[in-house]
Amino acid sequence: MRPRLRTAAAVAHALGLVLLLLAAAMLVTGFVGWLLGEPAALLARAFGAPALATATVGALTWWRTEAVRLDEVQAMLVCGLAWILASVIGAVPLCVLLDSTLLDASFEMVSGFTTTGITLLEGLDAMPASVLLWRALSQWIGGVGILSLFVAVTRSPALAHRFGGTEAHKIRASRPVPGPFRTLQLFALVYLGLTILVALGLLLGGVGWFDAITHALTTMSTGGFSTHDASVGYWRDPDLSGVSPRWIEWVVIAGMAAGGTSFVIHYRLARGEVRALWDGVEIRVWFGLLIAVLGLLVFEQWQRGTGMFAADGLVTTHAAGPGWAARIEAGVRTSLFTTLAIATTTGFATVDIAGPFFASTAKALFLLLMIFGACVGSTSGGFKLARVVLLAKIMTRELRRLTLPQGATTPVVIEHHAVDQAELARVVGLAIAWLGLLALGTLLTTLLSAHDGWQAFSGVSSALNNIGPCYITIPEMRALDPAVKLTWMVAMLAGRLEILPLVVLLSPRAWTR
Repeated sequence: MRPRLRTAAAVAHALGLVLLLLAAAMLVTGFVGWLLGEPAALLARAFGAPALATATVGALTWWRTEAVRLDEVQAMLVCGLAWILASVIGAVPLCVLLDSTLLDASFEMVSGFTTTGITLLEGLDAMPASVLLWRALSQWIGGVGILSLFVAVTRSPALAHRFGGTEAHKIRASRPVPGPFRTLQLFALVYLGLTILVALGLLLGGVGWFDAITHALTTMSTGGFSTHDASVGYWRDPDLSGVSPRWIEWVVIAGMAAGGTSFVIHYRLARGEVRALWDGVEIRVWFGLLIAVLGLLVFEQWQRGTGMFAADGLVTTHAAGPGWAARIEAGVRTSLFTTLAIATTTGFATVDIAGPFFASTAKALFLLLMIFGACVGSTSGGFKLARVVLLAKIMTRELRRLTLPQGATTPVVIEHHAVDQAELARVVGLAIAWLGLLALGTLLTTLLSAHDGWQAFSGVSSALNNIGPCYITIPEMRALDPAVKLTWMVAMLAGRLEILPLVVLLSPRAWTR
C-alpha cells in the first residue's frame, strides 16, 4: 500500500471510533430532550438523523480499515481531524434547533469541544434544554480530550501512548501508575468522580437537577458554558427562593480549582498523599499565584474604593448579611471566583469583568492569567504554569551565563532533574508560535473590525488560551466579520491542540511518510 493510502487508512480507522463516540453523545442528548418534553420530530432531525449518519460512517470506516499502531505524526493527524469533525458535526443540532448559520454553529461547537466557552448565543434561559445539554456535554467530552476518552473506550494499550502523546499538556505530566492506558483509566475515573461531587454540591445549594448536571459538566471541564445568560451570577437574583448563592459559588470555586489542578495530584490525594498539595514546583507556583493575585485584587479594591470597599453597594447586595464581615466574605468570594474562572480558563462569571467591580490593575492581571493558564495535566487551557516556570528558568540561566566562564555547563533544573535540551527547545518554540498566533490574530481582528487593539487582544487571547470571557460583548462578537470568526476558531483549536497537530494536518509530507 502506498504511504499516503496507508496513513489515510490508519487515520480513518481511529476516526471511525471517534465518530461512534460522538454519535452516542448526540443520541443521549436527544433522548434527554425528549424526556423533558421537546418535540420528538424536531429532536429526530436535530440529533437522531445526524447521529445515525455519523454512526454509519464511523462504523463503516472502522470496519473497512485495519487497526495499526499509529506513529506520532498519524496520531496528530487524528487529533486535529477529530476536533474539526466533532465541531462541524456537532453544529448540526444548533442549525436545526436555533436556525443558526453553519459558521456560527460551528464557532459555538469549536468553543465547546475545545472547552473555550466563548459564545455567540443569548437568551440561554429560554433555550431548549437539549441545546444547553449538548453545549455542556461537548465541553465535558473536550475536557479530557476526545482521544483520551477514545482510548479508554477502545481499551487499546497499543494506541494509548500515541494518543496521549498528541495532547501535549496531558502527556508530559508524570504518570501515576505504569502504562498510559491505565493512567487514562484513572484520569477518567477521577474526572467522573469530581463531576459527580460538584453536581451533588450544587444540588445541596438549591440548584435544580438539570442546572446542577450541566454546570458540573462545564465546571470540571473548565469550559464555562452556562444555562443562563448571567452565568453563575444567575443565582444571585434576590427573587430566587430556596437557593444559597454563597454555597453555590464556593462549590463552583472548589470545582474550578480542582479542574485547574493536575489529575496526578488528584490521584495522589485519593491515595492519601496529602503532601501532593505542596510536593512540586508547579503546584506551589499555582497556589502562590492564586494567593498573590487575590491579595493584589483586594489591595486595589481597598486603595481605589471599589469592589468590597465600594460605597454604592456593589457587593453588599450579594453579601450574606449586613456588616463588614459579610461584605468582606462576599468581596473575597467574588474576587477568588473571578480569578479562578480566568486562571483555570473556565470563564464563569458572577460579575462583569469589564464592569466597575474590578479596576484597571485587576483587568491587566486577568489578561496575564489568560496566558499563563493552570497546571499541566489538568483540563484547563492556556500556556500552562510548568512551561512558564521553565521559560523563567531559561531566562535565569542566560543571565547567569553572563557571569560564568565561557563554556561552563549551566543546565536547567526542575525537581532536581536537568531538563533535556530538546525539551527546552520545544517549549521555546511553542512560546514563539503562541506569541506569533496571538499577534497575527490580534492584527487581523483590528483590521477587519471596529475594535481597538486592547479588545482585539483580549478576544484572541481568550480564544487561543481557551478561556471565554473577554472585553468584547456577545452582540459585538456575533457581528464580527466571518474571517475574524474563522481566525478565532483556528485560535481555539490551536490552543487546545497546542498548535503542532494543526501544522501537521496542513503538511502534505505528513500524509506521505
